[in-house]
Amino acid sequence: MSSITKSNRRSFLKLGLGGIATGAIAPWVWTPRISKAGLGIPASRHNHLIVINLDGGARSVPMFNGALDTRWNPMGTQPGAAGTEWGVGMVFDSAPYADTQVPFGVAMPSLPMISNEVCVLGTLDHTPGAAAGVGDHNVARDIISAGKTGGGPGMMSLIYARHKNYTEGSAGLVFPPVVIGSGAATTIFGIPEGSITPVMVPSFSEFASQSGDDAGGQPEWARDFEAGLDGATAAIRSARDRQLIERMSNGKQNVEAFRNVFLDPALKIATEPNAGVDLTNAQLAAILGTSLLGRNMALALRFLQYGSAAVTVGDNGWDTHSAEMGAYSMSANTLARVLAGLNFALKRMNHPEGGTYWDRTLVILQSEFGRDNLGSNGYNSGGGSDHTGGPGSRYQAFPYMGGQVAQGGKFFGRTNAMTMEPLAGEPIYGTTAHMAMALAYLDITTEEIWPGIDPVADIF
Repeated sequence: MSSITKSNRRSFLKLGLGGIATGAIAPWVWTPRISKAGLGIPASRHNHLIVINLDGGARSVPMFNGALDTRWNPMGTQPGAAGTEWGVGMVFDSAPYADTQVPFGVAMPSLPMISNEVCVLGTLDHTPGAAAGVGDHNVARDIISAGKTGGGPGMMSLIYARHKNYTEGSAGLVFPPVVIGSGAATTIFGIPEGSITPVMVPSFSEFASQSGDDAGGQPEWARDFEAGLDGATAAIRSARDRQLIERMSNGKQNVEAFRNVFLDPALKIATEPNAGVDLTNAQLAAILGTSLLGRNMALALRFLQYGSAAVTVGDNGWDTHSAEMGAYSMSANTLARVLAGLNFALKRMNHPEGGTYWDRTLVILQSEFGRDNLGSNGYNSGGGSDHTGGPGSRYQAFPYMGGQVAQGGKFFGRTNAMTMEPLAGEPIYGTTAHMAMALAYLDITTEEIWPGIDPVADIF
């Protein structure tokens, strides 16, 4: 039996790793708030964020901005659901997922079948106004993780340091933000903010194997002895050092507080098929698939159920300089299965504040950059694609979905079919503004993080 239950959501210790949440407060009544910038973002501390990071620089255009010349999309497009404005890539399988028919009594719709629930921004640009786009992995990774060139604290650390559930406490269960994945472009989402860093998990399987039989539990005498040493050390140090020592001490206590999370059978995604609340692990496997991305996303959903405000899940294999056709199709359809699966699963997961997780979750994608091509057939001389900072790699096309995304099916940021340059009058969206939107959705003020950057709000 899973320990993720509605009762312990309300009674579990409300402490975050790093010691920045100090306890419970009176129950909260959920009311969506218009963001500080007045842009219509439905901000709430009870919202959640799922970030899928495509490590290596994903060729997003053939998936989400497909109505372009062969040079930019050699695979073509297909019809989407009624009301879909964005070019649904032919690379996606269109049939419903027959393997979900038995557990759910209905075949889960494919991504093309629910395209009118997905809003796409077609001109995500790391450096709007610059002469050329970013083509260097390290520079781009700084931007997608910290929102600025030169890097800094990662997105998940920024959330952990500023989200009200962690800084003020919460009446419900609170687990830290989590980064799942070992790719270099994903792990940087956890670069610390001071001493604050999210939970970092290499993969669903390593999480299960490293939890151990007691999740790092210590005998009571050892905990008391360690706490005494910490207290004595803090008492003789400066105020600044004392604060750091106390924070580390609190962090140790909070690891013990979250022991039940790490021991919960529901978080053993692959080996405990009958565990889980609302959806069992076997059902999540049917919905999300059993790819590494699917399994890791199932673990991410469990962390949401334990109160994580945000999770980042990495997906490798997108740096396709050669032999792209087969590898790209496989990666695109693995991603499509997970996106369609999130739409399906979140609608079936009850949120502790009422409604479903679909009602309170925003799903976004990020990647270093897109891909450019030198050949008219859509590929370079090696049958792949590159990242030179030209329009194909510069203007990424990314989907957004969730119950509060009011512009489902809409497409903002159209590009010329032949040149991939933005059409006259079309908006160009900065990556930092896109990240500011994600934090604003969690009711985090972003002005002090990225001064002068207004969060994107067109999707709402």
